Amino acid sequence: MMRRVSQWSTLLLVGGLVVGASPAHAEVVDRMPHPIRKLGRGLANGIGGVLEIPLAIQEVGLEKGPVAGVTLGLVLGTAEAIGRIGVGALEIVTFPFPLGLQGYEPLLLPEFILEPGSYPSSTNR
Repeated sequence: MMRRVSQWSTLLLVGGLVVGASPAHAEVVDRMPHPIRKLGRGLANGIGGVLEIPLAIQEVGLEKGPVAGVTLGLVLGTAEAIGRIGVGALEIVTFPFPLGLQGYEPLLLPEFILEPGSYPSSTNR
């Protein structure tokens, strides 16, 4: 009898771990507005915000040519980098508190720089 109880408890434990670690559950937790996610987003945007510059150069260069990419892309990328770094700093400072109607939702889209599908690449042309 004791062996049967042990087998059932092991089965329930393993089943609970499998269900608890399912991708659907991970996505729900991943998208929940939460202060720790806001802090992580702020750190990622504060540190990685400078990546907006080469991304804008590439984007403008693909649309308007290489000279426009180097000149206009540089200016636009610098402005976008300043904005992303500023929003990142704001989210780091205010991560424990929801902001107005936004709550813990991102202030900038894409939420993280270099999210898949959010920027053009030369392979898309």
